[in-house]
Amino acid sequence: MAHTSSRTKSIWRYHHSLELQLQFKSKFGSLGLYFAAVLPLFSLLGLVYVSLVVGRTTHNTPRHPMPDKDELTEPYECINLEGDLATCSKCDGAWKPPRSHHCSTCGVCRMEFDHHCPWVGNCVTRARMKNFLALLLLTPIAYLVVLLPIYPTLLRHMSLALTTSHVDAWANQVWWDWYGSWIFFGGPFGRWIFGMALGFRILKTQRKPDLPLIEQPSLRLFVICALGLLFSVFTLTLALWTMKDLVRGLTTLDGMQERHTKNTSRFVCIPSENVDSSRGAEDAAATRNKIVAVLPEERLYDLGTWSNLCDILERPWRDPPSTASYKWPQVNPTVLDRMRKTKKSVPSDNSIAETDN
Repeated sequence: MAHTSSRTKSIWRYHHSLELQLQFKSKFGSLGLYFAAVLPLFSLLGLVYVSLVVGRTTHNTPRHPMPDKDELTEPYECINLEGDLATCSKCDGAWKPPRSHHCSTCGVCRMEFDHHCPWVGNCVTRARMKNFLALLLLTPIAYLVVLLPIYPTLLRHMSLALTTSHVDAWANQVWWDWYGSWIFFGGPFGRWIFGMALGFRILKTQRKPDLPLIEQPSLRLFVICALGLLFSVFTLTLALWTMKDLVRGLTTLDGMQERHTKNTSRFVCIPSENVDSSRGAEDAAATRNKIVAVLPEERLYDLGTWSNLCDILERPWRDPPSTASYKWPQVNPTVLDRMRKTKKSVPSDNSIAETDN
């Protein structure tokens, strides 16, 4: 009898497995097609993540000597009314190109610094921004692809757990009838989530050992899916927030400074070759290397929405070689036109005080 019972269970499991496979194939075509989509997606996600992790002390670090400001022919950002270029006191006075920032976590300066990301343990720069956005956007896509085969079963289990929790006397006593359930654990929304978790706990006692885990209500699976959803929403929100700054020609650091430090003094030096020569030789000589303050509301490197996006999307996926020549960031043409029409340097009161000191 025991042998017959064991054989019957084996046959039942086999037929149940076939039934699940047929249901899966009817929805997705075939198991092979599903894995053909999942494996490349996760491989790409892993490669993008690795590309952001490597080179903590080497990628996008300034390796260029201090240029002679008298030999520069294009407008550039400077630190004072003398047209001096920035240096980093933490890097032994090395030249710090425009839009560079010293990362205290990594201990190095980064060209085109955006922010330090704790999730990859590295700095995100504009050179790696395309990789960073790909990571943020691929994460929710990967979550949806993984969840797709099981979401009907998961929704059915969630509904069953919620119903079970509502009709269970113990769950009503400790949660649904308690006034604090409307306040704690996220308010009214959290009340239903916690009540559902209680339902999963009750259903755990009714679990059948012959059924696979995915076919039975599981609090563990529910929690994993819920955390995956929260993380996907987080990465998607971060991607949209980052793109909002990118289309305005800002880095994350620029956006923070724009919102919190309106009085920061910034200057642009316009070499004499770029000054309007129609003003006469005497005026041109007087305005040699004209230096003009950047107004608080001006975005110095905003080239327009489409140009800002193209500047990121047209960059290679790999880091530029360390031997590549330095390319000066292009200044906002509208801001530059306003500066060229300015008859003299117009620094703010704060910048004059700082320059005098």
